[in-house]
Amino acid sequence: MSRAFTLIACGIFQEEAEHVLKERPEAELRWLEVGLHDNLELLESALEEAVKTHRPDPAAKPAGLLFGWGCLPWMRDFARERNLPVMPVKNCLAALVGDQELKELEKNNRLVASPGWIRKMWLGRSGTATGWKADDFRLQFGRYDQIVVLDPGLVPLTEEEIITCFDLVQVPLEVRPCDLSHFRRLLLDLAGQIQGR
Repeated sequence: MSRAFTLIACGIFQEEAEHVLKERPEAELRWLEVGLHDNLELLESALEEAVKTHRPDPAAKPAGLLFGWGCLPWMRDFARERNLPVMPVKNCLAALVGDQELKELEKNNRLVASPGWIRKMWLGRSGTATGWKADDFRLQFGRYDQIVVLDPGLVPLTEEEIITCFDLVQVPLEVRPCDLSHFRRLLLDLAGQIQGR
């Protein structure tokens, strides 16, 4: 069996990461709350706490960060100072399809999301103390003509979720199938980097 390791991860990746790593019992996934990137101090504090909790002694399993480097402007420095590999992409959507494909998808006033974004960031936090109100959604999304939802088919959005999301953002959604091969390569490469430490 391969060397055990821990991924300190944003919950936005949960379904995809658990799917890819289901045959890797040596992987421990420690989920952080989605949306922490809305408050950079809170995100850095949560990451620091997760690292400290994980590494109470030098014999702890090696770890890495399942975050995009753009989620925290100094993420790469944070990771390097703590000897933690981090994904080589800016954000979770680039992790799904790659930087170039994401740029193509974002053309013509399109916003790209995933089912995790819809459920956990928009619907899951709507109306909560840390979430947006209806006016916030309209201010943020008013410039977009379409939202493209990249769906790997693990837990597809329901018709009700799509309608509820549209009611919030007032922008049409188009659900597109998404192959997980790019994400799988990135995640398994990250796992290899961690296990090699």
